[in-house]
Amino acid sequence: MAKNRKDPGARKHVRVDLQKPGFLIPAPDAPWIECVIVDVSDEGVSLDVGALSVPKIFGLAFTSGGEVLRVCSLTWRKGELVGARFVTAKELRRGFVANEDAVLNQEKVPAA
Repeated sequence: MAKNRKDPGARKHVRVDLQKPGFLIPAPDAPWIECVIVDVSDEGVSLDVGALSVPKIFGLAFTSGGEVLRVCSLTWRKGELVGARFVTAKELRRGFVANEDAVLNQEKVPAA
């Protein structure tokens, strides 16, 4: 449930609890890494990535086939949990991510 905006801990967007598998895309030509999508909002996501090192900019596939992809910018880390905001189309057009097409267009590489 959304918190009252007068509450100092209030969030701008409602979060939806997912607890579903997802795939972090750390870099072009890198294998996709399975993670858990903990929750999602209109502007971002929190993930359980274990001890994985997460780059500042990464791709996130919400399905194993990659039908739903987002470019994300890491905003925080607390232990095995990370939070990221979704990079907007406007930011992508302005060149926020130098090689966002490479992140989004790569194919999933099966884990060894």
